[in-house]
Amino acid sequence: MDSRQPQRTVPAPLSRREFVSRLAAAGAGGGLLSAAFAGCSLTRSQRAEATEAMVDQLGKLPKVRLGARMGNMRIAPVLVCQDSARELLGPSLAAGMNFIHKAGYWGEMPDELKKVPRESYFTDITVDSTPDHPDDEDRAYNQVTESLARNGFRYYDIFRAHYGWRSVRALKEQNGTWRAFERLKREGKVRHFGVSQHDYIPYPEMIAAQIADGRVASMQVFFSYGSPQDVHDIFAAARKAGIGMTAMKVNANGRGRMGADPEMQRKMRAPGMIGRSLLRYALTVPASDGKPIFHCCVSSLRNFGMFEENVGAVAARTASVDGFGATV
Repeated sequence: MDSRQPQRTVPAPLSRREFVSRLAAAGAGGGLLSAAFAGCSLTRSQRAEATEAMVDQLGKLPKVRLGARMGNMRIAPVLVCQDSARELLGPSLAAGMNFIHKAGYWGEMPDELKKVPRESYFTDITVDSTPDHPDDEDRAYNQVTESLARNGFRYYDIFRAHYGWRSVRALKEQNGTWRAFERLKREGKVRHFGVSQHDYIPYPEMIAAQIADGRVASMQVFFSYGSPQDVHDIFAAARKAGIGMTAMKVNANGRGRMGADPEMQRKMRAPGMIGRSLLRYALTVPASDGKPIFHCCVSSLRNFGMFEENVGAVAARTASVDGFGATV
C-alpha cells in the first residue's frame, strides 16, 4: 500500500442491540437521530426504522394554502423532489409532504405513490422547452403527454415552464408554451400554469412583467438568506397578487452566508444547523404587511441528516421544542 495515499474510514456496521440502544438514547434525550448514527453503516431495515422514529419525533408538517390563484390547494411547506433519495419518499409522505416537484421526470410511478389515492398529493412537471423554444407548442405538449404515458400519473397539478423566459419580450410575444398548456388543460392533463423562473434578467423586471401578464398562478424562484431588498419586494408583490410562491436554491445559494452568521442561526433557533436555519428564514421572512413572502420551499433530500434538518425546520413539534415562535 502507498503510505502517501489517504486511507478512507469504512463506516462501522451496528449490531441489533447497539442500533436499538442508540435509537432509544437519542429518542429519550431529544437529540438528533442522524447524529446518533453518524459514522455508522445502517442496513436498509435499520434506516427505515430510524427514519420512522424520526418522523414520529418530528411530528407532522402543517399545510398551507398555495396562493389564491391556485384555488384551495393546501400543501406542506417543504416539497419533495423527484431526485431526492428514493428511500426517503415513504418517510416524506409519512411526515405529511404532499407535493412532488419534477414528477414529470419519473419514468414510472414509485411504489409508495401507487399505494395512496392520486388526489391525496400534488405534482408538477417542469416543461423544458420554454427558454430556447418558447414558441414551440408541440415540443411542450409532447413532453407532458409522453411523460404521462410512461408514469401513469394521469395529470399534473402544475404545468411549470422550466427555466422561464429569457426576456420580457419573449414572455409577451412567444406563446407556444402557453398554447400547449391550454391544450393540455382542455384534455384534463394539467390544471394550473406555473413558472420556474431563473434569473436570466434581473428579477424585478421579469417578475413584474409576469405579475402584470396575469397568467402565472404558481412561481418558483431563486431566493435565500442574503437576497437583495428589491428581490424581496417583487416577490412580495407576486404573493400579494395571489401567486403561489415557492423558494428554490435556498440551501445552494445561501449556505455560505448563513454559515457565517451564527447570530441569524440563533435567531432561527437552529445554531449549527444551516439547512434548518435557511428554510426557516425563507419561509418566515415577511413582506411589508408582515405576512411571509413564501408559501413553500424546494428541498432535495439526499440523506438521513438532510431529512431531519429540513423536515424539522417546519414541523410544529420541533419548532415548539426549539422555541421557534414564528410559524409558517
